Parts: sequence; structure tokens; C-alpha cells
Amino acid sequence: MTRFLHLTDIHLTAPEAEDPHQYADTVTVLARMVEIAKGITPRPDFIVASGDLTNVGDAASYRLLRQMMAPLDMPVLYALGNHDKREGFFTVFPDHAAGPEGTLDHDAVIGGVHVVVLDSLQPGQVSGGLSPAQLAHAEEMLAHHPDLPKLVVIHHPPRLDPQAPYVWETLNAQSTARLGDLLAGRNVLAVLAGHIHTNRIALWRGIPVVTSIGQQSGVDEKLDLGMTILEDGGFAICDLLPDGLQVTFSSLAERGVIKRLPDETLRGFS
Repeated sequence: MTRFLHLTDIHLTAPEAEDPHQYADTVTVLARMVEIAKGITPRPDFIVASGDLTNVGDAASYRLLRQMMAPLDMPVLYALGNHDKREGFFTVFPDHAAGPEGTLDHDAVIGGVHVVVLDSLQPGQVSGGLSPAQLAHAEEMLAHHPDLPKLVVIHHPPRLDPQAPYVWETLNAQSTARLGDLLAGRNVLAVLAGHIHTNRIALWRGIPVVTSIGQQSGVDEKLDLGMTILEDGGFAICDLLPDGLQVTFSSLAERGVIKRLPDETLRGFS
């Protein structure tokens, strides 16, 4: 079994950074997330963090992110989102090679899985997109390791509904169509995304698109139009099992314990 964690929308702000739009104590939230991750068994093989790593894209917040994630002592694959800034990221993470046009597009093999990370950040825009150069690079990366199952990590989920009222919630239509063509027939286990601050699984051309709620806040998914931002947060525990990928959403909220059942009791159930 290969296990990994899916984090997204951390929106970390360093104490010294100016951030008038910080709705939660994301430093405390990330510290709690790191402690939880350290105690998860079996231990995860790696972590993917699918964008909006910081809230204002400053070097101080990326520096704090790197410092806070270091105790996990496992590979962390980062993507960038619309709140991020490439200059700030690469200042603190110079070991991450820049892709076409200075974007953070990269891939790696961990735990028998080929992970392809794409940078959907479009400076000055809330919506996401991939340039022609990025898509060409994505095609090259996807051709690597054809015998391995693949995960695609990107901040903005693909656009499933061309009539959706809010175009900023997804990749633009052109990028969605081209990326879908590139992923066809490549044994993609899932696309891991964020941006919408909601736990959701959708099928896109037969590929599961998994979005996690993120660390900063949640969105009331019961509303059809408009938006209510909630105090909420979580992450996903993902297990690649012999017959498929299992995704379990886990809340960061403090919840009371009703009852505990030991392992031997559970194994005794028929």
C-alpha cells in the first residue's frame, strides 16, 4: 500500500506579513495539521499540497511554511494557486526547478506512483489556466514512466460544467479541454485539486477529481448561488490499494469522543 496526504489551501501568513484578508489563525491550524500528520499510522509516504500555500505570496510566509513542514521528514510536493506568487516561492524553495515561463511544473516517482504537478496560477486572476508551453511540458512529463499509475496535482479543478455561473472556480475552458486530451489513456488515478474549499469527488472523463476543503476555511456547499465562508478545515488521507485509490476526508475540527473500540473487537465482527 502507498499512503499519502492531500493538503490544500493552507493560506499561511507569517506574523510579520501584512494581510488584511486572513480569516483564520493559519499558523496554529498548520501546526495542528503537522502534529496530526506525524501521528498517522501507517505513516504516509509523501504529501501533496495543491496550492494557495500562502495568502499573500510573500517570502516570509513561504519561509515559515518550509520551517513548519520540516519536522514531517517526508517528501512534500507543492503546487501553486492564485494566492501564491512564484517569486516568493522560488526565493525560499530554490531547490525546486522552474518549468516553462518560470512556472512550478514538476514530476516525481514516490511509492510506485508517478506524481505530475502543474502550476495553474495566472497572476492577477482568480481562475486558473495552463499556457501552451506548460501544456507541452505536461505532455512530456506525462510520457515519463508509462508503466506507473499517475496522480495529477493542480490547484484549480477542471471545468466540468461550461454553464457554471462562476468561471473563476476552475481552470479555464481551453486548459480543461487540452489537459483532458493529454490525460486520456494514461492510467491517471485521480486529479488532486483545491481552490473551492469543499470536500468533493467528481468524475471528469472517467477520472476522479478530488478536491479537499483546505486549512483556512470552508464554503457552505448547500447554497446554489452566493457564498458563505465557514470556520472549517481538513485534509484527505489517500491510500493506493491493490484494487484502487481510496480517499478519506478527515476534519481538523475538535470533536468529542463518543466511544472507543479496540482493534480486537473490530476484528471480531462478522
